[in-house]
Amino acid sequence: MNGSTIEHRMHQLNATTDLAERRRTAMEIIEEIATPAMEDALKGRQTGELGTYLNVDDPEQVVALIEIVHQCLEAGGDLSGFIIPIARLHHLDRKESEKTDTELYLQYRAAALLDALLAAEAPFPDEAVQLILAAGKRYVKDKATEQYICSIHWRLADSGVNISGAIPSLVTVFKNGETSELVRYSLLALWAAVRQGYFDTPIPDSDLSYQVWLRHLISSSTYKLKKKDEPHQLGIIGCLIETVRTYPEFKALAVEYLEQCKIREPKRPTTDFQQDLKQYFDLCRE
Repeated sequence: MNGSTIEHRMHQLNATTDLAERRRTAMEIIEEIATPAMEDALKGRQTGELGTYLNVDDPEQVVALIEIVHQCLEAGGDLSGFIIPIARLHHLDRKESEKTDTELYLQYRAAALLDALLAAEAPFPDEAVQLILAAGKRYVKDKATEQYICSIHWRLADSGVNISGAIPSLVTVFKNGETSELVRYSLLALWAAVRQGYFDTPIPDSDLSYQVWLRHLISSSTYKLKKKDEPHQLGIIGCLIETVRTYPEFKALAVEYLEQCKIREPKRPTTDFQQDLKQYFDLCRE
């Protein structure tokens, strides 16, 4: 990858505001520079049991390429040929503790690009979806990367992809609440899973379904509502309403947690949250 050529073409891309010109330049960068460079960087790379790459020879070069194609996406470039390679890069199939800082950053950039592609409604090949779902069960060290992983699962679930295998990880992320954004995106993914009925999916090699995780979702959600300054209270109560509507057999449990947390029914609701909370109480009584 010739650095001066890339710098020149990226300058061309960023120098114009004309949308058609930006898209044309982005496509030229993808076809003439990024695609052959990425193919060369990943040539002969081994994959692990997840189907994702074990490592890359020059992670800094791959990071630079991902950043370039991300800018091309923002300019309207077609990245359909990059989706599977990026899915193979978003979680290198080794323990997080074994990865260098550059490899962890590579995963972050790859996850950010996958999320952006889904947000742009790019069609994802089934192979890429399966790679994401397989890696969704693994531990992610970097919290910013984990945020993108949660967002990716939310977007997949909303588009009709069954993300049930990631439900345990998403519930754990939501419960731990290490950052506000992790709470937000794990909640969105779980809410979509409730709405789509993915909790009904049988757990592999078990007589149970993922409904066993609804108890944890309801308890964690209710405990978070105890906090007066909970920034995601509208989303949380919305998810709880969806949950008891979809799974009315959990209403008694929902009432039990409301009592444990000493959450009272609003008598004269004035805010959106109070109105939703009253609706939740009404549903639980039905």
